[in-house]
Amino acid sequence: MPIHMKKLFFVLLFPMSFFAQEKLTLDNILTISNKNSFLKEVIENGYSEGNSTKDKIYYGKGFKKEKTEATDWAEYTLSNGEFYFEQSNLSYVRKNEDCYYDVIVADIKSKCKYLGIKEHKGKNQKQNKFTTYDCPGKSYKGEIGFAQVDGNGIVLLFSK
Repeated sequence: MPIHMKKLFFVLLFPMSFFAQEKLTLDNILTISNKNSFLKEVIENGYSEGNSTKDKIYYGKGFKKEKTEATDWAEYTLSNGEFYFEQSNLSYVRKNEDCYYDVIVADIKSKCKYLGIKEHKGKNQKQNKFTTYDCPGKSYKGEIGFAQVDGNGIVLLFSK
């Protein structure tokens, strides 16, 4: 069989590998150790820069008007190196798309050591409870936590 036929056969047999969009994974998160590694992950995973400030870097997917609304968010706090990823509207994505938040949470629970519950003040100034874990092979200093807040899935670094 000629080489071009082999390639065509492979594409027809495994089309998802060629057209699948990059999804955020626990392995991506474990590589984040500073601002540059955060930027690498968000850019390579299809996020676009949002309305960053002098204190925080904001990236999003599915931006709407004036970059104030998005389907997914990523944030990096320059002062302490904390970051988070948020997948919006979990009930919708669980029915209609791949819910990468659920995959990340399952990986954390199976690969990492449970530490406890911590609270973090959210956008609405409300304290939210997160389940926290220590993951082997992490590049960041701190604990990874996750929670569902207002129907959105959040994976957050509690930096040390």
